[in-house]
Amino acid sequence: MDFLASGFNALRGQKGQHQTGSETIDRLCDRIEHATLLEDRRTSVLALKACSRDHKRDIGTRGVKVLCKVLQQDYMDVDICKAVLEILTILCQADPNQEESQEFAIDMSKAILDDAENVTTLLDILEEYDFYVRFHVVSLLALLVLNDTPRLQECILTSPVGMSRLMALLDDRREIIRNEGLLLLISLTESNADLQKIVAFENAFERLLAIIDEEGALTGGIIVQDCLQLVQNLLRHNVSNQNYFRETSCIQRIPELFNSDSVDEHGKHDPSLKDMWSDQKGNNMIMVLELIRVLVVPDHSNTIANQKSMYQCGILPLLVDLSLSSNAPQRVKASALYALAELIRLSKVNQESLSKSVIIPAHPPPVIVEEANAGHTPPSRTSAQLNRSSFQSGRGSTQANFGPRARCPAIVEVVAIAVGVYPGCSYSVRAAATCLFQCFVLDNPDTQLVLATTLNAPPEDNPNTLASEKPQSPGTLLLDALQGWQDDSEDSVTDPYNSWFATVLFSHILQNNSRAKGIALAITFGDEENGEDPVSLIHAITAALMVAVKGHADVRVALGYLALLCVWCYESPKSIKEFLSEGAHLQFLIELISPGSKEDPMMQGLAAFLLGICYEFNWEVDALIPRATIQPIILSRIGLDHFAACITRVRESKPFKAAVPYMVVLPSEEGAGKLPGLFFDYSFVEFMKRNFERTQKSISVSPENTQSGRPLQPQLANAETESMIKSLRTKSTAQDAEIADLKAQLAEAAHLGAHLREQLAGTELLRAQVGDIAHLKAQLAEAQQQLMRKAHEHDEYEHALAGLRQEIQLGRERHELLEKEHEDLLICLAEQDVEMNNLKEHMLSLGISL
Repeated sequence: MDFLASGFNALRGQKGQHQTGSETIDRLCDRIEHATLLEDRRTSVLALKACSRDHKRDIGTRGVKVLCKVLQQDYMDVDICKAVLEILTILCQADPNQEESQEFAIDMSKAILDDAENVTTLLDILEEYDFYVRFHVVSLLALLVLNDTPRLQECILTSPVGMSRLMALLDDRREIIRNEGLLLLISLTESNADLQKIVAFENAFERLLAIIDEEGALTGGIIVQDCLQLVQNLLRHNVSNQNYFRETSCIQRIPELFNSDSVDEHGKHDPSLKDMWSDQKGNNMIMVLELIRVLVVPDHSNTIANQKSMYQCGILPLLVDLSLSSNAPQRVKASALYALAELIRLSKVNQESLSKSVIIPAHPPPVIVEEANAGHTPPSRTSAQLNRSSFQSGRGSTQANFGPRARCPAIVEVVAIAVGVYPGCSYSVRAAATCLFQCFVLDNPDTQLVLATTLNAPPEDNPNTLASEKPQSPGTLLLDALQGWQDDSEDSVTDPYNSWFATVLFSHILQNNSRAKGIALAITFGDEENGEDPVSLIHAITAALMVAVKGHADVRVALGYLALLCVWCYESPKSIKEFLSEGAHLQFLIELISPGSKEDPMMQGLAAFLLGICYEFNWEVDALIPRATIQPIILSRIGLDHFAACITRVRESKPFKAAVPYMVVLPSEEGAGKLPGLFFDYSFVEFMKRNFERTQKSISVSPENTQSGRPLQPQLANAETESMIKSLRTKSTAQDAEIADLKAQLAEAAHLGAHLREQLAGTELLRAQVGDIAHLKAQLAEAQQQLMRKAHEHDEYEHALAGLRQEIQLGRERHELLEKEHEDLLICLAEQDVEMNNLKEHMLSLGISL
């Protein structure tokens, strides 16, 4: 009753008149701020809580500072603490549909965070084990980090034990508290390296991996996904945390996550569970794959060491199996292919390991034909169509066989996925396979040569020619895909990416490798014994390009062929000589670029770029169409300005600018008859950016100048000059080697001298440290003695103080007794005075004089 009465009185005005909401809020805030009794403050806070949702703005304007103050003062009182936390949570919670509400929530958050002591108080409250108190603290911190992340991070860093108390939430056995704490840590560690380091060294990795195991690893729920997200936050772009993660053998625990999906609830191995994929299991696996990618980010200082550790603990075979041999969902396979790509990128040992991998491919995914998409799904080609070859290669068909799969090299399956052998594969998986192939050949000329040799036709007496599923090589798959679009013109309209991906893979085999270009240039088609004229591979590709342009195929087909020819002809005079040996090719490029052409501007730009390369690097003396012939044709039929404008337009086009380092197809770009927005490979984009100015200006250079800028000389003079240059280069090489040897010896001597100086300095430093330690020990002993003396004196003072306190107490008691006796005497004296006055009056009445 007292509680109800006090609450009612708090809301009454003077003489009981009705108050407005604002007046009530002001009165309650005033009582909270100035009340001296804890009960009064508690009553007012609870009354204010009852008004918090209806008078949110009034409370925020008048009471947020008061509430923070009372929270610092009375947080040990559970009722006050819970009520204040609920009010502050309501104030900081915004309505996403109202911009005004969001601004108010941000203002309230800034008002709370304005004093770092408020955050310290919230972290201190986490010591309270009460469920609702902890829950409301975590909820309020989550809103604060949402509204003002940098300031909250700064306040937490100023608290000595702030992160330790937040990390303790992960050990709370109540799942709601633990899960909310996990989400809070994810938000706090997204962008602050200092907090990431503190959390990591609070044994975060061990705690999170333990929670993942407890929740069932990959087969667990969304908590596993959140734990993996927090691990990623701690590792992303953080060198020290990655070192700590690697040195504590946490990388060695990643393979356990791949194998946990085949363990049932009783801990027994059940292979059938590995083939069961729920949506959450797919999400968890993708998070594991993203964790691998975080550790092998290109051009990061820790990437090489992390790649080595992952190779040693067997992660690469697991990725190969998941991406190529499992029946995982396609989004999981795409992520696995990207992770595998980054794992082998610029790592010779991992690239070699992949080249030796032999797998049993998974069954191809079925072709999903939707009613709205039926006309846009790439159909599989018939055997009759596959047997037709515009290259006249005589190779067998690449028709997909959905029966039992035979073992094959992993890289063959990668190429098969990329070039569309399996029509059911999504574009995201094909793009990921292309990215993996690029990383496989990146900075690896030996692998490029090996792949270039697979372009040759197999021998006629191949014992596998009658096999039901004919073995394929990467080269045969590429060549069949390059010409496959011609077999069915309808396919080319809906799915131009079979040839496009093939041109991208082929260009990476040839890129920056003159020997690979030479091998490809030597490949010819046609049976001379049957009277067929041999056709070189570069002529066959150009013929396919001409058919695509004249047949109005999708622009991606022509862009792919043109980009391939640009890479092939760059710095390859022999390739240019062969390309221009057919006069129709030059005529085709001129017509494609001419001002009257109606073709796509991007196609015209790449054609101009290719023509500029053919002019710039046409160095062969016996070229059928020399530079002196090409330049007048370009100047008269195209013009310098139009030639430069064509190249500039393609560089300024949106598809060219949209190219990203890792070929990615977003889910929104797939399905419903859509084609991805892939027009250019990123490596070709960079290649064109590096060379477009040179190519653009090359047309105006005199045809009498070679690449070195000197006039062409007779063949004999060239031979003598080359001989002299070779001799000078030999001498220069020997001198360079000798100089390098001397520099190495000098560097070794300098290193030895520096090492000796460091040892000497270390010895002197050690001696100084030994003396300092002895001096510090003496000071410590003296300090301990002083401390003991002070402690003894303190005990004496305490004893004397206790005696004085006892004497004071006795004095107070005696004083009280004397005061009581004094009062009694005064009373007696007063009574006697009254009696004497009465006697005097009586005597006077009797006539007796005094």
